[in-house]
Amino acid sequence: MRALVVFLLAIGFVSRSIAQSDDHAVRVEKQLLQEGVVRLVITSDHLSESTVVLTATLENMDSSVAMPFILELKGVGSRELCVFKIHDPSQSWHYKYHFEWKYGLRGGHPDPDAVYRLPYQDNEYHVVMQGNRGAFSHQAGSINEFAYDFAMPIGSTVCAARGGVVIGVRQDSDVGGSDEKFKLSDNYVLVRHSDGTYAEYIHLKKNGALVALGDTVAAGQPIGLSGVTGHTTGPHLHFAVFRLVDKPGGFERQSLPVRVRTKAVVLDELKQGNTY
Repeated sequence: MRALVVFLLAIGFVSRSIAQSDDHAVRVEKQLLQEGVVRLVITSDHLSESTVVLTATLENMDSSVAMPFILELKGVGSRELCVFKIHDPSQSWHYKYHFEWKYGLRGGHPDPDAVYRLPYQDNEYHVVMQGNRGAFSHQAGSINEFAYDFAMPIGSTVCAARGGVVIGVRQDSDVGGSDEKFKLSDNYVLVRHSDGTYAEYIHLKKNGALVALGDTVAAGQPIGLSGVTGHTTGPHLHFAVFRLVDKPGGFERQSLPVRVRTKAVVLDELKQGNTY
C-alpha cells in the first residue's frame, strides 16, 4: 500500500498519480467563493488520523496560512484548509497548489518492550513470502523496510497483532494485480497503538473489514478477512508497523522493526521463507 498520496492542482489543470480505484481517504477540493477568492476544503472519508502538508505558488494572491502548511487531521468529515485571495484586483491572478498526505499523526515513540502477536489465528500457520528488507518491495531504507508479507488464502481471518484504536478502514476495492496502477487499490485496516505507532493490515478482500473506525481492539481480535486487492502478485497479508517523523519542510514515514511472539518463542525478526 502506498503510504503517501500526492496531488498537484491548478486552475484548469489536474494531475493525479493513480486513476483506477484510488484511495480517497483524504482529498482537497477548491471552491470559488467569488472572483479572486478561492477556498480549499479538505475531507477525510474513512481515515480518522492523517497528516497533510500544503504548498502553493501564488501570483497576485495571498494565503490565509503560511506555507508550507502542515495540518494534523483528526476525525472524518470536511473542514476549511485555507483561503487564497487576490491581492490587487486590477491585476491578473493565478494559483497552483500541491498537497501530500500520509496515514497517521506525528509524535509516536515506539515502546521498546512491545511484543506483537502473529496477525492471524493461533491455530494457523503461514509462510513469510517477503520479510524485512525484502528485494521486491521491502528494500532497506524504504517505507516498508521492516514489513512482512504472509501467504494467506483469500478469506483468512486477520487478527490484531497488538491492541489499539482503529483509525483507518477501507473495504470498497475489488481490484488488484502486479501492475503499479493498483498501488492505491488496497483494502486495509489501520490501528494506532498506545505509543503513537501504527500497524497496517493490507490487501483485505472487498467488504472484508470486521471492525469500524474508532473501535478499540485487543491483541488477537479478528479485524478483517485477507484478500488480493491492491498492488500484489497473489493473495497475502501485508503487515507493517510505522510512525511519522518530522523532516525539513514536512514529515516522512519511518518503518519500524517489531518483536514477534511465535507459537514457540519471541523473535526479533521473522525469516523470509519460514513458516510460523
